Amino acid sequence: MMTELHLTLAEQKLFASLPANLREGWTVVEEMQKFDDTITHRRTRVSFLKLHDPKLNVLKEQIEGTKDAAEIAKLVADFDLKEVQQADLAELFFALGPQPLYLIIAATIPTVKTDKDVESLAALSLIRNALLRAFVRNYT
Repeated sequence: MMTELHLTLAEQKLFASLPANLREGWTVVEEMQKFDDTITHRRTRVSFLKLHDPKLNVLKEQIEGTKDAAEIAKLVADFDLKEVQQADLAELFFALGPQPLYLIIAATIPTVKTDKDVESLAALSLIRNALLRAFVRNYT
C-alpha cells in the first residue's frame, strides 16, 4: 500500500490544510525535481501515443487540439479514468508529461474528502515523481 505523497512545497501547504484524519498515516516527501517540458516534445509524444481503449482515443484527439498544459489538465481531470487499463494509463501519462500533473494535483488537493481521495492523490504524485525522474534523466 502506498503511504507516500510526493508534493511540492505549495502542494504541501494545501495538503496541510486538510482535516487531520485525512492526513493521518501519510508521509509527505518533498518533490524537488524540476523539468520544463516543451510543447514540441509533448506534441511529439502524444502523436506517437497508441491506446487500446476507444474512449481514450477520443481524449487523445482532444489533447492534440490543446495549446498548453492547463488545457490538458482540465481535459484529463474531467475525464473518467477509473475503468482504463493500467497500460493505457501509463502510455497516456508518459505522453502528457509531468506538467499537467502539477496542475491536476494542485486542483485535486482542496477537493479531497475521503481516504480514497488521498490514495488517488498519492497515485498521481507517484506517477508525476516517476515521470520527473525519467524525463530529467533522459531529456537533460
